[in-house]
Amino acid sequence: MKSLSALAQNYIDRFETALETLPGQSSRSISELRKAGLEKFAVQDFPNKRVEEWRFTNLSSMTKDVANEDGAGVSALTPSLFETDYEIVFIDGLFSEEQSKLDGLPNGLSISSFVDALENGAVFSLNSEEERSLIALNTAFMQDGFCIHVGEKTKIDGIVGIKFKNSGAIKNGAHLRNRITLDTGAALTLIELHEGDGSYFSNPVSHISIGEGARLDHYKLQNESVSAYHLALTDVEVQKQGIYKNFSFSVGGKISRNELKTVILGSDAESHLDGAYLMRGDQHCDTTTLTEHKVPKNISNQTYKGVLDDKAHGVFQGKIHIAPDAQQVAGDQLSKALLLSDYAAVDCKPELEIYADDVKCSHGATSGELDDDALFYLQARGIPELEARKILIEAFLGDVLLSIDNEKVREYFSTRSAHWLKQS
Repeated sequence: MKSLSALAQNYIDRFETALETLPGQSSRSISELRKAGLEKFAVQDFPNKRVEEWRFTNLSSMTKDVANEDGAGVSALTPSLFETDYEIVFIDGLFSEEQSKLDGLPNGLSISSFVDALENGAVFSLNSEEERSLIALNTAFMQDGFCIHVGEKTKIDGIVGIKFKNSGAIKNGAHLRNRITLDTGAALTLIELHEGDGSYFSNPVSHISIGEGARLDHYKLQNESVSAYHLALTDVEVQKQGIYKNFSFSVGGKISRNELKTVILGSDAESHLDGAYLMRGDQHCDTTTLTEHKVPKNISNQTYKGVLDDKAHGVFQGKIHIAPDAQQVAGDQLSKALLLSDYAAVDCKPELEIYADDVKCSHGATSGELDDDALFYLQARGIPELEARKILIEAFLGDVLLSIDNEKVREYFSTRSAHWLKQS
């Protein structure tokens, strides 16, 4: 049997003790599910650079940073955090009823915590063919999360907010298990907001099901502590005429990874994955996407832009997979990075895996510095260099931010971008 990393062994050693405090222990099926997750994780270990999908992201520093988290717990969200119409709040990985805002939910919208869902008989499973070790680890240690259900033909006005605040007080990390289900013809706008203090490990896993003709606009702000590790996995299934739009905005974390897998299962369906990441210092941000077209006549696109300063490192790995029967499919993919320092770097790996012949697909990746001619042009008109640089960076990010359909969210992310630039 292969030897495990120190951090993986640390989690395995903690499991029996942690089990006593985790929800669902009265359920034999949940206990068996957790143990199956741990067994799978014990075989797989944490991902390392020998795994192709992880060759640009090194987690070795987690061993010393989060193996023995220690810090004061957090008690409240930042007051200025984006306000939404309905909110479910998690503090150090646990649902906070006091800070959540769930009164007066409209008919057809159900929001509950993972623990409440377990008590009401919800079934959670572990795919026996699942090869992603972080999902197995999440299954073993999942302590809370959210379940959202939107009923048939229910279109929710306003925005549902999912807010997380973590700290070094979470000894085993924050392993949230989330589920979103939109029935036929439903519509929902959702935003996740992640923040924190100190050194900690956040490992959220989300499963999303979009029914026929349903639409989900899914936004995410990753503003974790600059000492934190945020490794998020989201799996999405889109049925006929369904629409999934995702925009992730990342400014936090020591090491962050946003892994998105969408599977298009019906004709005339759409998947749109967009985002921006702004990193400085020694921050590392990894965006890994996979869109699978299983049937004919649907579309997908992926557009990500990054701004990297100091010794920051960005990663984009995107794949579009088109099955043999998936004719008349359109898929586009684009990654662009702006390097503000000689020491900043980005690794890009765009891929098209096509087994059908009647398709229209494109992919591309570019990286570079600010345009000297444009910078000179602005300065020649009396604009100071620092301000000219900000203007060019804002222009670089402008079109991807314009892809955000919700005006309130677009303005909020634009404000966060401007705040980041002021700190440059």
